Amino acid sequence: MLSHVEVTARVTVTPAAHFVWSNRLDFVHDCLVCLRVGRVVQLQHGMPYGLCTGDEHPAPVRVSAFDAAEHGAERRLRCRITSWWAPFSDSAEPEVQASELTAEPWVRLHYRVGCHTCRDNGVGEWLGIEGDLKSGAAPAGRACPRCGTELVSVAAVPEIDLVG
Repeated sequence: MLSHVEVTARVTVTPAAHFVWSNRLDFVHDCLVCLRVGRVVQLQHGMPYGLCTGDEHPAPVRVSAFDAAEHGAERRLRCRITSWWAPFSDSAEPEVQASELTAEPWVRLHYRVGCHTCRDNGVGEWLGIEGDLKSGAAPAGRACPRCGTELVSVAAVPEIDLVG
């Protein structure tokens, strides 16, 4: 059956930041191909399938919607992950059953941020700062590694919801 999960995240940026969500994300999923529970799948919006990192095989999971929005200093991301799912037992641990939303949902969202302070001072690589947000980890901000200017603050971890 077809399953849909929605991931939402919010960050607050300072006026010194140039912020862009990446279209890449990592998601823990019960993989119907290798019949393993709790596999990290690499996803990219626009790709027709994900890559299960267990043995790097294509997985029937993809980012079917990707909406990045700005509301003042807040940057929001909402993405929908669509996958084929059916009940199965883990091939290595038969007592572990798969579920539509894995027992311990986890996601890592990637972003890039640039520092306008460095840009205005002539630093050439002012946009190359990469960061990520992870569910299950304490929210953390991001400062420029060159000048220390605060760029991004995070109040909460990404939310993961089964939507159908």
